[in-house]
Amino acid sequence: MKKLGIIGGAGPLASALFYETLIHESYSLGRDVPEIVLLNYPFTRGLSLQEGRENELRLKDELNYCIQNLVNFGVEVAVLACNTLHLILKKLSHASIQFHYLPEIVVRAAKEKAHHRLLILGTQNTCHSHLYQVAAIQPLYPCSKDQQCINEVIDRVLMGEILREDAMLVSRVIQQTSHSNEFDGVVLGCTDFPVLHHRFPISSVKPLYDSIKIPAKALVGFL
Repeated sequence: MKKLGIIGGAGPLASALFYETLIHESYSLGRDVPEIVLLNYPFTRGLSLQEGRENELRLKDELNYCIQNLVNFGVEVAVLACNTLHLILKKLSHASIQFHYLPEIVVRAAKEKAHHRLLILGTQNTCHSHLYQVAAIQPLYPCSKDQQCINEVIDRVLMGEILREDAMLVSRVIQQTSHSNEFDGVVLGCTDFPVLHHRFPISSVKPLYDSIKIPAKALVGFL
């Protein structure tokens, strides 16, 4: 079985949930739990467009540091437990490690259900990027007012505040968006949303695509 690396820390609770989900999935499939290197690094913020621009070089250095640590531990397969940081990861070289990208795994799951028009809930940087703008997928994003609410929820989860009121707020954003737009499913495209959803379920009449649980379950099959 291949040695797995998880780069976490951009959202520590999200990293922990990814690890926990992967363990439970291994048990449910009757498979041995793989050797896992979980690296929790205190990344510089890059959630907003301004933060992404100002901190890009620093974030590249931080991710390179994490990748090199995984190489030193002999990791063969890895995942980055943060959607937004995939904008940086895609620009880096990591030839000796096979990375599996959260957005790609989530999009593949949506395509398998013939869901192509997706509401993306994520950081400002994610929602202004190409991460979910791929072939056969038509991404939809919250309005600017709702995006501000989404940003605030993410910040509270990052501070360890997991609130029922925030789950209700995100549910309202989904409901309000559905009044003026048609979509097939909702992507919890910041890994802090699955943390919130795990504690206080987010309500949606459309399927939720969880960017922690879907990749964690899929990854077991790659090991």
